[in-house]
Amino acid sequence: PEELHRFVKDFFGVHVPSRPICPHHNAPMDYLRASFLEQRDLLVWANRGGGKTYLAAIGTLLDAMFHGPSQILVLGGSFDQSDRLAEYIREMLLLHPDLLAGKTTRTRLQLKGGSDIRMLAQSQRAVRGRHVQKIRCDEVDLFDAEVWRAVQFSTRSKKSVRGSIEVLSTLHRSNGLMQTLVHQAMQAEDTSAGYHLIRWCLWDVIERCPSWRKCSRCLLADDCNGVAREAEGFFSIEDAITIKARSSRASWETEMLCKGVRSDEMVFPEFDLARHVKPIEYVRDWPLFRAIDFGYRSPLVCLWIQLTPDGRVNVLDEYVRAGLPIAQHAVTILNHGRFGPCPVAMTYVDPAGRQKESTSGAACTEILAAAGIPTACRGSTIVEGMELLRSALAPAAGETTLIIHGRCRKLIKAFQTYHYGQSRGPAIVELPVKDGPDHLIDALRYFFVNRCRPGFNTRRVSY
Repeated sequence: PEELHRFVKDFFGVHVPSRPICPHHNAPMDYLRASFLEQRDLLVWANRGGGKTYLAAIGTLLDAMFHGPSQILVLGGSFDQSDRLAEYIREMLLLHPDLLAGKTTRTRLQLKGGSDIRMLAQSQRAVRGRHVQKIRCDEVDLFDAEVWRAVQFSTRSKKSVRGSIEVLSTLHRSNGLMQTLVHQAMQAEDTSAGYHLIRWCLWDVIERCPSWRKCSRCLLADDCNGVAREAEGFFSIEDAITIKARSSRASWETEMLCKGVRSDEMVFPEFDLARHVKPIEYVRDWPLFRAIDFGYRSPLVCLWIQLTPDGRVNVLDEYVRAGLPIAQHAVTILNHGRFGPCPVAMTYVDPAGRQKESTSGAACTEILAAAGIPTACRGSTIVEGMELLRSALAPAAGETTLIIHGRCRKLIKAFQTYHYGQSRGPAIVELPVKDGPDHLIDALRYFFVNRCRPGFNTRRVSY
């Protein structure tokens, strides 16, 4: 690793920060080390202007020079993005023209060692039919979902060169591809498989703050807390001050501090892993409930929930599955044995489940009742249910009254990704986007509108 760091500095004339500033972050040099020495699938989450595209260009040339002959495909989320990375590569090769072989085009470079570099915007045509050793995807949040799926099958190992994919992007879109990949990488129990997450923010790449600057007069002080005094990066302090001065707080934290998607787009910005996710246990003396949101192509969701004597809601387990008839779901739900042979006080469902289906002539609630799952429901608006959830997540007074067990991974992700659509013109978007997380939130919402609405005595069931 030390030799690689020296080579990058000598050959490319670039000092890449090799020491992270923020706890639990990485240094940009960690990306080049993992890319060049480990040749594994990588997921790079970094701030705007954090050097992702430039480092990807260095990584591409390192692969072409030392892991050749190999084929490398660089995919940008847009034509501008792929052109930017290609331009960096061409600028580097101007200093070392002896590496080139043949004619250079806008989208293709060949090196004398036999390596071939293609730089294209993401599309089916760019991916289908290609089998390369390395694919680098720049700004993956702009990728089409079908193209991304095709990318996963386009790498092939060759001799000592391992087939791998690298993803480099900011994280600014709620429930976008990058957020999904970051969530999967963070939740992965086997860190040797899947995408390895490498993350840095502004403080890991900012230039060292000189002693003459006074923190008391600096716009960055409340976020920096003096860490820039130890930095060794390249991002101008003056540029950082200018960007912060003209940004909203939400955008600043998302784009520059890498704290996740903008909170003003989230339905539940109050949700916090440390506060709302805990290893709670089932207590036999407390009533157990279920909450169900129906689905077929979309998943059916069932949550197991307990109410504590002081009115707290404990979500203990989840069942999420699509493509099965209601009767088959009912069997699985009834055979759920995590809590033993305990009675369920009530199962709360979507009121729409009372409507009879055109094919079977029976309603979902009737099918559940026939299987031994009696249900109850109460009509409500989505906004009413969301307000009940918000008041449980962050009550005006006192501690949170909603706790979720860590095994409920999909519900946790739903809270982290449930978002509003983008406003168009002066209109304000009041309802969340219906694109996946809503099914888990809806199931929990049905429980709250039935058991936790204002004026309802949560102690009505005896303990």
